[in-house]
Amino acid sequence: MEKQPEPLHIVSQGGKRFMKRFTVVLLSCIFFIGLLTQGGVASAMDGKTDNTPDWFYPAWAAKATFNQPISVMDTDSALGRYSLKTKEIGLKDLARMHGHLCDGMVIAFVEIRTVLKKLFPDGVVDRTDLVAVSKNGPCWVDTVAFVTGARINFQTLRIDNTAGDGFILQRVSTGEAYDVRLKPGVFPKDQADLEAKVRKLRSEGKPVTAEDINRVEKMADELSKKLLNTPPEEILEIKPLTAYKFRATDLFGNRGDIINKSMPR
Repeated sequence: MEKQPEPLHIVSQGGKRFMKRFTVVLLSCIFFIGLLTQGGVASAMDGKTDNTPDWFYPAWAAKATFNQPISVMDTDSALGRYSLKTKEIGLKDLARMHGHLCDGMVIAFVEIRTVLKKLFPDGVVDRTDLVAVSKNGPCWVDTVAFVTGARINFQTLRIDNTAGDGFILQRVSTGEAYDVRLKPGVFPKDQADLEAKVRKLRSEGKPVTAEDINRVEKMADELSKKLLNTPPEEILEIKPLTAYKFRATDLFGNRGDIINKSMPR
């Protein structure tokens, strides 16, 4: 009986290249999934913040030397206990909540973050253990409320314009408190003058030129870059406050004109 020739398995060069690529992709997927399940790669379950550049969050901010996230501890639910894990709050999170990235928010972030490192030296901020004092400014109030958890309605955030462009932060459990603000001269005078001009014009109902707005925004970005890339101790004044007593408001208090009503004449 005549022997039949064995079948020829012919694979084209293109087919070989496809198989190699397919195998590499498959092995990479298996490897990546393995890392995720073993905690080798940061995932959406580890509480990390997102610091990637975006249209509202420029690369110079994301890459800034002293733009570091803040680790915070909260409770599990409305009636919950302390969470077993922490989460991060970053500058990009603030930009989303506040509406934009600006120099006021950066000033507040740098000031608050620096003081929190003193109040919580272990690196984890307990947002149930803080009270704060801030001026009535959108950048300042938004930042301090978001980062510290202090709220006006819970009487843990005091609005006081005498705080200026700084804050008072206090850890309730220890009583430790600090006043923080920019050192004199850090905020550029020409920027302050231009901002005052713009606000005055608008308060009078007068228009502002596009040129002035563009100049202010450019100045603000340059200041933000400086603040995020300068060691905090070079730009901030931080003063410990001994025996500081936090008051949520001065609207309420004890009546002073009746304390002696029963004293003898």
